[in-house]
Amino acid sequence: MRQYQNILIIKMSALGDIIHALPSLAALRELFPQAVVNWLVEPQFADILPGKPYIDEKIIFDKNNLKRLSFFKIPGRLWELRRILHSKKYDLVLDLQGLLKSTMIAVLSGCRNRLGYCEMREGSFLFTKPVNGPNAKGHIIQRYLDVIRYLGPISDEVVFPLPDYQAQKDKMRKLLLDYGVHSRPVLLFPGAGWASKLWPIENYAKLAKELSENGYQVALGGGKGDAPLTRAVMEKARPLKIPDLTGQTDLTGLLGLVSLASVCVGSDTGPLHLAAAAGIPTVSLFGPSSGQRAGTYGPLGSYVSSDADCSPCFKRVCPREFFCMERISPQMVLDSSLKAAKMVA
Repeated sequence: MRQYQNILIIKMSALGDIIHALPSLAALRELFPQAVVNWLVEPQFADILPGKPYIDEKIIFDKNNLKRLSFFKIPGRLWELRRILHSKKYDLVLDLQGLLKSTMIAVLSGCRNRLGYCEMREGSFLFTKPVNGPNAKGHIIQRYLDVIRYLGPISDEVVFPLPDYQAQKDKMRKLLLDYGVHSRPVLLFPGAGWASKLWPIENYAKLAKELSENGYQVALGGGKGDAPLTRAVMEKARPLKIPDLTGQTDLTGLLGLVSLASVCVGSDTGPLHLAAAAGIPTVSLFGPSSGQRAGTYGPLGSYVSSDADCSPCFKRVCPREFFCMERISPQMVLDSSLKAAKMVA
């Protein structure tokens, strides 16, 4: 087995995708304990990555800032990135993003030994060697792990290395108490990265009422951009009062929050993958995407899939007015949520 001294992982975004790549980081460190391992990531996701002994340095690449530059300034910024990457003298680059932009960064590193996973898109396979392992049609976590298996033997255990979040967990526990939440709540996350993944607001409100009638405290979570959705859920759920923690956490705070839940419920979205990584039961709702490919991983993860004939279509915007997500009933999600919540009762 070849030994490597300086390794770069490229996985810039998004939250759920980065969580899916964390087991590969753990396996890589198991395989090459003495190597220097760096991770190139967008700034908004850097805090969710662990530090040493897993990652020696996080290299921040602000893609959005690059877009804001004038055309004439972009080459200079890319040349600066090239200079930084060249100085690291990488002898192995792993592109787990699998897009043209990520493989171009891999090329900028100057490393000729570039590997990617089986689903290299946008022509990235022309520059980075895709690894087609035994899980090429399986869960995305195992597809990533196949890249590490290509380098050498690893254990079958799937480990999610996370940053230290105990202080944030304590802070979130106090915040929940301030809202009158004294037991492990069911956390609902109405937001989603794709418009087509959104479950109807009325369904979340009905689910919240049913959970409350079954003796569970319910709270809402998400990023600042999800605030209109959570406000709408609160309005529809009246007279039930639901604590809304949307926008009140950074990423490590979100990790602390989900670690206090009895179960997290939402669409195929980052917070649920974060909860699964923290060992918390989850119920994910799948319509345009595939639970078999990207469901929350592990024995505590469950998902409810739409029975629509067009699902999964992998389209960010639904051409049929959210047809597939509307076919997931509140009763289906309630049944799965009650079953999942009992796992930590």
